Amino acid sequence: RSPPAASRGRRRRPLPSAATATAVAAGHRPRSGSWPVACSPVAMPLAVNNQYWVPHGEHGFLPCTYTGAKGDMAEFVSTLGDGQEIGGMGEAAVATDIKASEKISVKLTEAQDLASVSDAQLEGVDNICSLEEVTKASVLHTVRTRYLRGSPQVYTRVARIMIAVNPFKSLPIYTSQVMKAYMEAGDSMELPPHLYAIGADAVAGLRREERENQAVLISGESGAGKTESTKLVLSYVSEALDGSTGGIQDKIMQTNPVLESFGNAMTVRNNNSSRFGKWLQMTVSSACTIQGCCVVDYLLELTRVVKQGAKERNYHVFFQLIEVKDQLKEYMTIHEPSHYRYIKDSQYKAPGVDDKQFFEELREAFTTLGFSFETQLEIFKVVIGVLTLGNLEFIPDGEGCKLKDDEAINACATLFGIQADALKKMLLVRLIKVAGDVTEALRSPAQAEQARDSLARLLYGRLFKYLIVKINRQLSEGAPADGQYFGVLDIAGFESFEINSIEQLFINLSNEHLQAHFNNHIFKMELDDYKAEGIAVGEGLQYQDNSDIIALLDSKSSILAVLDEEVSVPKATDDTFLGKVFKTFEKHTRIIIPKIKGKGQFGVSHFAGPVTYTVTGFLEKNIDKPPDEAPDLLTTSSHGVLKDIGETIAAEIKEAQAPGKKKVKTVSSSFRASLAELVKKLNMAEPHFIRCIKPNQQKVPNKFTAGIVIDQLTCSGVFEAVRIRQSGYPTRVAFKEFLSRYRTVASKGVQRKLKASTESDGEKVKMFLEAIRELIFGEDLEESGSNGKNVSSNDLILGKTKVFARTKVMTELDRARELSLSIYVVDIQRVYRGFIVRKMMRGCKVVFAELSAWRKLHSYYAAHGPEHSAIAKLQTADAIDDAVAKLDVILEKAQKLPLDIPQGKEIEKQRHRMEQEAQTVRHLLELVDSIQPLEIDKVLARAKDLDITALPEVEQLKARSEALKVQVPLIKGIENAIAEKDLEDMEECMVAVKKNGYNQRPENWLKELKGEQAYNLLYTTMEQLKEEQKQEEKRRKQEEDEKAQKAKYEEKSTANVQTFEMVDPEEEKRKKEEEEKKRKAKEEKKKRKSTITGLDEKEQSKILLDLISAMETYDLPRLEEALQKAHNEGVQEQETKQDAQALFSNMESEDFLIEKLEEQEDMLEKKIDENRALKSMQNLINQAVKLEVAESAVERAKKVLQGRVRDRARKTVHGRIHEEIDVDYADLVDSAFENLLDYQGLKSPAVWKGHKSWAFFVKGDSGAEVMLKHHKMDIRDSLTQVGPAFEAQATLAFHNILGWMYDRPLPSQGRSELMKEVEAMAERDDRMANEIYVQVMKQLTDNPSPRSAAAGWKLMLGLCQTVAPSPDLQPFVHVFLMKALSHDYVKRDAEVETDVKQCSLDFNEMTNKTKEVADTDVQLQVHLIDGSTRKVKVKGSAELGHLGEILADQLKINKPADFCFFQVTSGLDSHRLLPENAVVSQLLAKWKKLKEMTQGRVSHFLYKRKFLRLDEHLTGSSPMHAQLTYKQALYDFLHYPYCENLPFLYEIGVRVLWMERTHFRDEIENKKLDNPGVLELLLPEPAIKAYPRKKLAYEIHQLYLKIQKHMDETEARLVTQQRIFKLMQRMKVFGCYLWLGRQVMDVPADKISVKEKRYDQARQWWAEKYNSGQMADRQVCTINSKNPEGEYWIAVDFFGVRFIAEGRPTGAAPDAMPYYRGFLFNEDHIERVLMWGARTNILQLVVTTLENKGQTSKDQAEAGADEPEKKEQLKRVPMMISMSTPAAVDIAYAIQTMYQLRGWTSYGPRLGGSSA
Repeated sequence: RSPPAASRGRRRRPLPSAATATAVAAGHRPRSGSWPVACSPVAMPLAVNNQYWVPHGEHGFLPCTYTGAKGDMAEFVSTLGDGQEIGGMGEAAVATDIKASEKISVKLTEAQDLASVSDAQLEGVDNICSLEEVTKASVLHTVRTRYLRGSPQVYTRVARIMIAVNPFKSLPIYTSQVMKAYMEAGDSMELPPHLYAIGADAVAGLRREERENQAVLISGESGAGKTESTKLVLSYVSEALDGSTGGIQDKIMQTNPVLESFGNAMTVRNNNSSRFGKWLQMTVSSACTIQGCCVVDYLLELTRVVKQGAKERNYHVFFQLIEVKDQLKEYMTIHEPSHYRYIKDSQYKAPGVDDKQFFEELREAFTTLGFSFETQLEIFKVVIGVLTLGNLEFIPDGEGCKLKDDEAINACATLFGIQADALKKMLLVRLIKVAGDVTEALRSPAQAEQARDSLARLLYGRLFKYLIVKINRQLSEGAPADGQYFGVLDIAGFESFEINSIEQLFINLSNEHLQAHFNNHIFKMELDDYKAEGIAVGEGLQYQDNSDIIALLDSKSSILAVLDEEVSVPKATDDTFLGKVFKTFEKHTRIIIPKIKGKGQFGVSHFAGPVTYTVTGFLEKNIDKPPDEAPDLLTTSSHGVLKDIGETIAAEIKEAQAPGKKKVKTVSSSFRASLAELVKKLNMAEPHFIRCIKPNQQKVPNKFTAGIVIDQLTCSGVFEAVRIRQSGYPTRVAFKEFLSRYRTVASKGVQRKLKASTESDGEKVKMFLEAIRELIFGEDLEESGSNGKNVSSNDLILGKTKVFARTKVMTELDRARELSLSIYVVDIQRVYRGFIVRKMMRGCKVVFAELSAWRKLHSYYAAHGPEHSAIAKLQTADAIDDAVAKLDVILEKAQKLPLDIPQGKEIEKQRHRMEQEAQTVRHLLELVDSIQPLEIDKVLARAKDLDITALPEVEQLKARSEALKVQVPLIKGIENAIAEKDLEDMEECMVAVKKNGYNQRPENWLKELKGEQAYNLLYTTMEQLKEEQKQEEKRRKQEEDEKAQKAKYEEKSTANVQTFEMVDPEEEKRKKEEEEKKRKAKEEKKKRKSTITGLDEKEQSKILLDLISAMETYDLPRLEEALQKAHNEGVQEQETKQDAQALFSNMESEDFLIEKLEEQEDMLEKKIDENRALKSMQNLINQAVKLEVAESAVERAKKVLQGRVRDRARKTVHGRIHEEIDVDYADLVDSAFENLLDYQGLKSPAVWKGHKSWAFFVKGDSGAEVMLKHHKMDIRDSLTQVGPAFEAQATLAFHNILGWMYDRPLPSQGRSELMKEVEAMAERDDRMANEIYVQVMKQLTDNPSPRSAAAGWKLMLGLCQTVAPSPDLQPFVHVFLMKALSHDYVKRDAEVETDVKQCSLDFNEMTNKTKEVADTDVQLQVHLIDGSTRKVKVKGSAELGHLGEILADQLKINKPADFCFFQVTSGLDSHRLLPENAVVSQLLAKWKKLKEMTQGRVSHFLYKRKFLRLDEHLTGSSPMHAQLTYKQALYDFLHYPYCENLPFLYEIGVRVLWMERTHFRDEIENKKLDNPGVLELLLPEPAIKAYPRKKLAYEIHQLYLKIQKHMDETEARLVTQQRIFKLMQRMKVFGCYLWLGRQVMDVPADKISVKEKRYDQARQWWAEKYNSGQMADRQVCTINSKNPEGEYWIAVDFFGVRFIAEGRPTGAAPDAMPYYRGFLFNEDHIERVLMWGARTNILQLVVTTLENKGQTSKDQAEAGADEPEKKEQLKRVPMMISMSTPAAVDIAYAIQTMYQLRGWTSYGPRLGGSSA
């Protein structure tokens, strides 16, 4: 921070050459510059009260304070303990077992070599290589500190190597937000260490122009977290390489459940241990998309299939199938684990492994990877069959054996789909082949058991291979076989058990190869480069080589080669193999021969340590030959899976027996061949290393066992890597490549010189580096030396053909390159955008001309009348469609243009009407033969509304409609009369026929009704009935005549007897009564029958009432139904019927619908019959939507309707979803809110961009049909109108929802926090809450996956419990929740049904609490630090954090967290920091009140950086970020509180002048820089006040003329700003908040903010920690004893609080440094801040400083430095500082903010503070 000396008359320092590098590499410090101390620092005398790293038996190393010597022992006290401070950086730490103030004694001779402790070593830095001094202790403590924080930081960098400590719990650091940050980062090193950083580096490597292959190597012991790390890296890379085809990303991620189920098991070290290694290789296209993928497996542990250790279990898939046995009982019989011998003695449950859930994931993965349901069943049967094999029991039977029973063998045969007898024979009989002859030999029980277990291992191993092959086929389908690739290696770490067999030897060999690869990449290649480039290598750059171990195990004359040879030797045994090993390698330094032989063991001294191998079974396990019977047996299986496996085995046997095959294929040779292929691939790729660390053996979180961590760090080469990385030059680039990559850093003039130069590449590099010396190394114009950039020229040296650089200088170069490229990018964008706009404008002219021509050709609807319609001119519907299609083509072009379409609304309206016309014309033609009069009336009404009544079909259909209304009831009446044979009815029908003239004009009958046939039948039937009636009358008359004749004859025959026979009067009366009765019945019947069809009055009344009711509410469906009945039955009541018919026709008219909608709105406004008005409005809206007319009126009516129904629904439905519901309104609520498309906040489906696509060049699904239904692809934009500021958040939220609902494959770590992240996003803003509710409802609609839906309802439940949507969306959610209970999948799953019901209850409770408060938009004018302003619209209830996000999005700032808002009040020269949670409306109200109270002082928002950092750079990735950062630095410079070194100020001022030379041209040319207002823009105000203006102007002008010749006018403005910014960073109080205040000794009681109790708490805590419990007296710290109550500038920044005296001592130079004293936040700084508080105008700080002994603190420090014995007597104690300043509360809040920015969110022992 100290300013440089004057910079005149000094020579430049030349760049280091190879000669200088020799000294550097050898570890010697150059004369100038700094050099980091190696891992073993130079021994220094012990100093009392200093801290050292002291070895500890349990905790490895602890930071301890040296308290003195006792005899020959050095005494130390631990500064850690009881959990305090172990978390570092003041964060709340987890409880640890480190004892507080533990006393440790070390021999003085050993203590002299202890390394000292620095502050950085205690803080837990991100990158260990950034520590100036690195020891084994500091590495361990850094990893421990980070791991044991309250929020564990499990990742630590060693340069680009990542240390990953297994947290044994879920962490919220794998969210999409975190992933997005790494995807958008220019350099992953700028962000905290993370596995995503490794993925980001790999993806960046793939995208570089060199197109290097990339490989991520993940290593670590079992339980260290390799599997999860692999999945997380894969998930990142799959997301980053977006745009791939065929959904390959999902398929790759879905390999994890399959491989984990079949390849992972529970071990004593890890509950989900991978028992195989895998290399997953993605092929990447030139566009950086994934084309294909393949998986290579290594060393599946097959012995586990038949035997597991104590507290272990078999592979997960066995237990998954047992867990879901009920689901599979239809297909196979599965028993409990205790039933199966292979697993009955193992663990049944693995903690943290949900077998049922994992099985669901397995099934879903199988489906995604193309495994059919039948294939899956076959695989599961094989797995259960393997388990069942273990139940086979063998008993002796003569010379051989037999099965104890056949139950198990029959079950196996059924499961394998083979014959039981064939399987039995294979197990009981052994085939022996001798010279082509095959003989059979019986097996003993022990041999049969071996054969059984061998078959189980074979089947499971081959099944695993089958899965790999089938997966690879799916992943590589259509992908090229070679090309650029990205690979991930996950393989077991070094293993050393009590008994180690050949499997451990193979695993350890693979790790030796990987360590060699690591050595080669990290160490050997580097050392070879030094040697080749003539750079001598010192002792500090040596490393441990393991090539001799690899030669011992894997070479032509290695141990494994001997093993392979021994397999072919007759009568060879494990003992003969061991003997050859001892004989061949007894003199090898790495072989360990046991002192006592005969135990069948040998040892190897591996890189990670010695391992003893037991050779028992080596030969047998090394034979890679399946049983001869296996192929024949398996190929007969009815299962395709086993048949494929059998054919594969047969092919292998055939190949092995082919002529020319001399050597027997062994497991060893196969493994070593695949390992060699892997190493070859790794050598062809740029590696990235992840070293996974297991923190404890108990597999529990928050426990750190130092001993095992040290072992793992040693074995993984981390300590070596740290040492080499700090001592050497990690970057080694050829001259030509270096120039090619970084040439843009130089100015354009220098670039032209380099291009024209004929010098060698080395000379060009020198020329280039000289040109950029100042920019990169920060050296002054004419001197070298202190540069303030922590980068030395020795960090970059030149060899013979390469540039060698350390990370620091490469970081500076890369940043400069990014900055320079951004300038080119801006130019390219400017030119390209101009080109595009001009091209678009040319396109506008063409397209608009086409549009104008089309409108001229199709100028319809100029006036009312049929003659102005489209059909009148185009004649046919097809012609109209053609015209519309041409218009659509033009409109599609127009939509891509930057300008709005002229008269776009009118054109769209015309297009819509033409479509309606064409549709109606077609409908007219379709109804020519219709027998539905209302359908005809409907289309006729539509034709009338569209003014197309001149068509001949219109009149034809009118006549047909009228005819139908007459003929339908008439024909029905005829049919009824004929059926009843009622002549009177027939006559009535005949009258009607004659009345309508159908008897005279039979052609008027509609043939479709068959009316003529009915009439003819009526006529014939009537004639028949009349004839029958006539014959009956004739018969009756004949009977009467016969009766009269008979009477006459009788009279003649009785002539002599006078007899007079009288007619019986009673009989005559009875007959007359009957006839009268019949007549009255006919009259009554005629009276009741009012329609020709026989419908009585009651039924007619019912129809008429239905018509009236439907007309009242404009219920068209009900009206149509009733009107249809009235027409069909021939209802005679004309008035009602006519009114209904008129309304029916009017409902097809747009004008009528608009008119009636307005009427209903008016009724609602006047509160006239609201119920009917609401129902009427809903019906009118439905009809208008159906007709696609009256859009504006419908939208307006919907708002009114939803508002009114929402109010009423709250009273009737709200809160009682599962209780009684007001039925009157339930249907209305459903109809108003059931369709989510009616939600006013939803985007139009036509505007919504839709979903992303599987394929790069294929458009994703879009439109209304998919917008609100479940989908598995991401959305391209939001579903609701969230505004531009939240579009990215909306798509990210949906991405998270896909992951949470299992629609996007994710590792469990990545999924666990997604729900919380989605809920947090919803809580941030109402718009996001609405968006997320709609997204979840979308994904729950038509979701085919019960598992996905169940997860979705969990998310919905979380939302319903945490956040409410806006009032206009709430009823839609209510209805959605009510309807969900009727879904079948909800009823089937009790848990889901419970969640849905709980959603409803919780949602009701939450929305009942939510009051509808008017939250109006506020238009704000925000000032920027560059003097410009921006207008931002935001809700009044929004917080400043949300306002900042909107403004950052508007300004295109990529790091909005760097900025915040300040209050600026007129008349006050200060910027007041505002909290992010401050509410906008409340602030505006306070400012309004302030204006009234202060008579006009106005406040406004200022948007600027929270603080400027010393190590930051202007970034080209965000020009506005860079511009505002520079302007803020310039503002701070011009308002600097005192005059620093004047020449240094000149240097900054003259550079500002050079950059703004165009603006100051007149002043420069006329030497008038002393004009008013000029110097004020170049120098700080105190400098201008301290010196004469003319002197300052003259000096600056002279320096300007001097540097002018060195400056490059072609240099980009942003680069010049970067140079100025770097100079400003070297100022003493750069980036500080500054306030003026005065120290006070006495504080009134009412202004004390740090109460005595709190102060005493700090004193007590400090005494217990540092002063052996002796609490010091309360003391006041005087900042400057010579001026006890002086005025000071109070400076607050990221590092602490400092006090700078206002003014200088009498006689001091104006630019002399004023009195300065600082109290930092660092733990071990002598003077530090402990506590703070403020009240009104008094700021109080509790600080620690040396105890007052009549001296000032500075005097004490100097005395202690000169006389160590005095320093021992001085103790740090807490003291109080009180300052009087109007900004006291602001200062306290600023300190609080800095504490939080440093990550100290919880204070604990640091005490912290709170401002009152």
